[in-house]
Amino acid sequence: MNILVTGGCGFIGSNFINYVIKKYPTYKIINIDAMYYCANLDNINTDTQNSINYKFIEGNINDLNLIKYILKTENISHIIHFAAQSHVDNSFGGSSIQYTEDNIKGTHSLLEAVRQTNLNILFLHFSTDEVYGESELNEDPKNEMSLLCPTNPYAASKAAAEMLVNSYIHSFGMKAIITRGNNVYGSNQYPEKLIPKFIELIKNNNKCTIHGDGSSLRSFIHVYDVCTAVDIILHQGKISQIYNIGSDKHHEKSVLEVTKILVKLIKNDDNYMSHIEYVKDRPFNDKRYFINNTKLKELGWSQQIDFMKGIKKVIELTK
Repeated sequence: MNILVTGGCGFIGSNFINYVIKKYPTYKIINIDAMYYCANLDNINTDTQNSINYKFIEGNINDLNLIKYILKTENISHIIHFAAQSHVDNSFGGSSIQYTEDNIKGTHSLLEAVRQTNLNILFLHFSTDEVYGESELNEDPKNEMSLLCPTNPYAASKAAAEMLVNSYIHSFGMKAIITRGNNVYGSNQYPEKLIPKFIELIKNNNKCTIHGDGSSLRSFIHVYDVCTAVDIILHQGKISQIYNIGSDKHHEKSVLEVTKILVKLIKNDDNYMSHIEYVKDRPFNDKRYFINNTKLKELGWSQQIDFMKGIKKVIELTK
């Protein structure tokens, strides 16, 4: 395989590239990244950087001519599209338009490059469980056919990008697969996200800022389990299908519960309330995201990293 990975210096993209180069040393990986604030060249490990089958290109996915050039000259057979503006809080503010620019227009640029270059390329689009919107506590988990009802600008931009992918499948016969993942955590994650942010705050004796009352529930999945899921979908997934990359039920935690766990592990302090500062909630904060992973498990995937094991590993790796 000759794989173009977008956003490969970011959190999930870099972990996936390191995973693939180690597991499939004959695969060729082209990493394109615009190197925004949350990207880091050091996220790509030394073994990967030294591989003859790895190449980095600094560039923007909105550059249609550049993407077409890469697809042709590198003989790309697969695209795995991780690149995105993904911090929900920022999507409520002044940079909201950037989410449309990068998440929607950027995806459209990639799709159009494939259409103009080679429709035999497989396009794997990495989306989010937030496109489903809020799940109630007594509600069944969302499956891949559930209604999309995004409730924040980030989620809306990802849902819109999915609609573009779907349109290219139907209009032009594009070979594409969509994945929708839970809250991912692990190494290389930029410390604006909940877990690395709170680890940093607690280690530096600062208070964890919690939106609202901290009761919002999120399902957490380690980035290694996401890499294995994308691996299986890449090799065994069916064209034109959608796959939820979801954790098992016992990995669902409230923000307050995650904070309590982190305080105990880092400070060995049961008085977690002394490490918390409550702040004004988001304009809208979904109570819960809850998705069904049966379809992915039918491909042979299973979750390997227990939440406590994964959290301890992240804490150990955080300087």
